Amino acid sequence: MERIKRFIRGLSRSYRFHHETNPSLLGWIGVLGVVALSALYLVRLTGKLPPRWDDVWFRLPAILTCLLVALRRWWPAPVARYYLPYSYFTVFYCLAFFMPLSLLENRGAPNTVVNMMLGAMLVILLTDWRNTVVMIVAGYGGAAAYFLATNPASEFPLEFLYWWVPLCLVLVAGGSISKYIERRAELERLRRLYSGLAGSIAHEVRNPLAQVQHAMRTAQSLLPRTGGGDIVPVPRQQIDAVVRELAQGTNAAHRGLQAITLTLNQVNGKTLDSGSFAVLSAAMCVQKAMHEYAFESAEQRSRVQVQVAGDFLFLGDETACVLILFNLLKNALYYLPLHPDASITISVENAPVHRIVMRDTGPGIAPERLPELFEEFHSFGKTEGTGLGLAFCRRAMRAFGGDIRCESELGRFTEFTLSFPPAPAGAELPAMAPENLPSAPPVSFGGRTVLVVDDSAFNRAIVKARLRELDLRVLEARHGQEALQIIDEGAQPAAILMDMEMPGISGIEATRALRERPAPARTIPVLALSANDLPAWREGALAVGMNGYLTKPIQPEVLSAELARVLNLDVKPPPEHAEARRREPALKR
Repeated sequence: MERIKRFIRGLSRSYRFHHETNPSLLGWIGVLGVVALSALYLVRLTGKLPPRWDDVWFRLPAILTCLLVALRRWWPAPVARYYLPYSYFTVFYCLAFFMPLSLLENRGAPNTVVNMMLGAMLVILLTDWRNTVVMIVAGYGGAAAYFLATNPASEFPLEFLYWWVPLCLVLVAGGSISKYIERRAELERLRRLYSGLAGSIAHEVRNPLAQVQHAMRTAQSLLPRTGGGDIVPVPRQQIDAVVRELAQGTNAAHRGLQAITLTLNQVNGKTLDSGSFAVLSAAMCVQKAMHEYAFESAEQRSRVQVQVAGDFLFLGDETACVLILFNLLKNALYYLPLHPDASITISVENAPVHRIVMRDTGPGIAPERLPELFEEFHSFGKTEGTGLGLAFCRRAMRAFGGDIRCESELGRFTEFTLSFPPAPAGAELPAMAPENLPSAPPVSFGGRTVLVVDDSAFNRAIVKARLRELDLRVLEARHGQEALQIIDEGAQPAAILMDMEMPGISGIEATRALRERPAPARTIPVLALSANDLPAWREGALAVGMNGYLTKPIQPEVLSAELARVLNLDVKPPPEHAEARRREPALKR
């Protein structure tokens, strides 16, 4: 019995993995099933394909099950978790059972033979090879058993066994082998990609972390060591040196976080929402990129010159535009150690066309490499490269309505040109708030209580410090189960900050369980905490009823704005946070 359970769990896991990378496939197949099953029956009613067997009582359930598969996005949250098992039953019933049964009942009519073959091919498409074999064997066997049980006086069509069953099995075997080989090749390609991605992240983050470590150790060595309660005066020169080291450490930490953000934006590959575009100044975007880019040294910064021949306005996303410039800067700066005389120039020009040009006098690019430069997963010259950066640049520029192109001569220069369509007539930059205006008063949370759920004591300590700065009381839980226990024992926090990944039950599972409890527990706002900013994680968190998604490390102003929002306090979020929220789909609100 235990072997059977393990076998069924293995089939379920394989089927789930098969559809994780293409979740919309089942929905489109559902639409196809509804249309095809209905149309074929209507054609038969015309008399052009007269059936020997009226299959209406088998066909109607098939149409209805396919319809429910097609309507996946409208499934209520409590039953959405059963979608994959339901789709498995639909594929089995409609393709592996109903099609061969129709062939048997119609004594091998040509149209039913074609339907059976198409059914076998769709089963191969919709399942992994293990489930394909199980479905075909069980479905064909079930169809034959039903036919014999309901037609005891009829002669079993041996052609079904002699010809169509072996043919379908050969088709299944061939398709399964082909799919297995394709899967192995895909896994190998993904392994190489992940290896490159891991190497890229390790390269980009390890260096800043080493600089942070060095800065902390240097600062520690500059401070006098004391014993007991002695107070030792520290010279001003020493204090200045400590401040410089701490500033370098802060800058290095910023560079590491910047590298992570850049990598995630490259990997996500999602299309920009043009509805959130704003009027931007090309010169201001370049200045912002230069100001925020974490150069490794003042000498490296001095190698980059900015020339504004003529500014222009365009419609776009400022964050995406800055990330494009980051990508191009990062690639150009990579080669500077090997080319000490090389320089980088960024030009903003409004004539004859609106464009930003980044030109470096580095090693150049071989002509045969230029055609594939913007293709995903094509990387050369950088051992830790993933080939995603320039592909991201092209996607973003085309979303702006512009484009990016590259010209290069080996050993002389490389020049990237970002071309932009002009902003609509009459477009103006939004008014900038004067810098000397007083800042908005701090949010008053009135001593409310927040429950912090995280398996890391260090992370809880950081969040507690942030919350206490906001005059909030703090409860702690080390994992999801403990958080639910605290709630069940009568605690009523104003909000919950929930880590996503914890031992036992995850933040997703804990929130789902909380939303199934009676009021007032199920109405407590929950904000997700995660170091992972991938869209799938955000969507999963919001789908189970979380009220927002915060990424680590938490920015104090963002934490304050999000808590004020979920607690219905009338507070205007900081501009960068408001812009980020506008880009989220309506579901996320």
